[in-house]
Amino acid sequence: MPELVVIGGGVVGISCALALQAERFDVTVIEPGPVGEGASWASCGCIAVGEIVPLSQPGMLAKVPGLLMHPKAPLTLRPSSALRLTPWFARFVANARPLKMRAIAADLARLTFLATADFKAQLADIGRSELLVERPVIKLFDGDDDRANMAAAFDLARELGCSIEEVSGGDAHDIDPAIAPDFKYAALLRDWSFVTEPKRLVEALHEAFLNRGGTVISGSAVGFDRNGRQITAVKLQDGRTIAADEFVLAAGTRSRDLAAELGVPLQIEGVIGYSTALKNSGVDLSHTVFYAKGGFGITPYDGALAVAGTIEFAGAEALPNWNRADILVEKARRVLPGLQTGSAERRFGRRPLTPDTRPIIGRSGRLANVTFATGHGQLGLTLGSTTARLVADEIANRQSPIDIQAFSPDRFSG
Repeated sequence: MPELVVIGGGVVGISCALALQAERFDVTVIEPGPVGEGASWASCGCIAVGEIVPLSQPGMLAKVPGLLMHPKAPLTLRPSSALRLTPWFARFVANARPLKMRAIAADLARLTFLATADFKAQLADIGRSELLVERPVIKLFDGDDDRANMAAAFDLARELGCSIEEVSGGDAHDIDPAIAPDFKYAALLRDWSFVTEPKRLVEALHEAFLNRGGTVISGSAVGFDRNGRQITAVKLQDGRTIAADEFVLAAGTRSRDLAAELGVPLQIEGVIGYSTALKNSGVDLSHTVFYAKGGFGITPYDGALAVAGTIEFAGAEALPNWNRADILVEKARRVLPGLQTGSAERRFGRRPLTPDTRPIIGRSGRLANVTFATGHGQLGLTLGSTTARLVADEIANRQSPIDIQAFSPDRFSG
């Protein structure tokens, strides 16, 4: 049986491991941290089918001084990291041109429109279908300005096939009475759904992988042994060496440095997101809701209400700014009157974001036996099972359901 190593045991990595087990590989996963406590555990837990318009928007360059001056804004850039991040951010801003945005959105649509079916098939395969909640997600707007800011993104998403129904704020309150009744507008994102708890999902995937004979090694990958274009082993920080026939790099924000060891330059930056789990919220919410002005979402997980969001550009070694998580909780009271915040668990995660917002999926022409599955930004949970299917197709030399050339790791070279 051929041996395969997946570097990274987050939602993308463990999904790839399960898919490759089905291809009759003897799979080992290398995971440096506690299972389920990567980027996705500090998220809103959504299968975000319509999240296809890139984060870079027209006029982004003009907003950079404001991002530096207002650390409480939903999207911010830490001044201490600004100089180092300048080259990456320049590429990010360059993708704000309308034609590039449209091309990126079309590529992301091809991926995300596969996500729900792939995710449901994965959960059915491991016998855990109950982990997905299929209800529309609700986006809330205070007034005309907030709604206008989203109009272009909604129009593009609809044009590419997303289902978005605009309703009144009162309608949103009728659908879910926990929501404040005085929002002027709302939108029902009918393609979306959410999970019962991201950490529990990743743990369930790991459990299925182990039950099927997989191996999980706790350790941090730091380098490789190679023979020309062929990788022969991955080296761990503690001195261990794990040999294999095939390798999958799904290490999130750590993928950039590991890819550099392989001679493949990846343009990835870690974008910090925050989440607070409120165990005794005093609110009976049944839908995920997003507050457009606040830049965050609230999801009713099993046993807790999660307030999650913000986008903070910071260096790889930057410590979390927990004040940002606390600000989200305060703003959440606008959405959910009577919200109780006494019992709170704060989380943060680093999301691996590329400057064109596209994930990195597939092989590099520089390597014969390494497949990349990283750079998903805010879509890691959404695209975990779809990425796994595409990676399995690539390694098995099968025709994929879509052309993945736009997601190639080699697009950053030259």
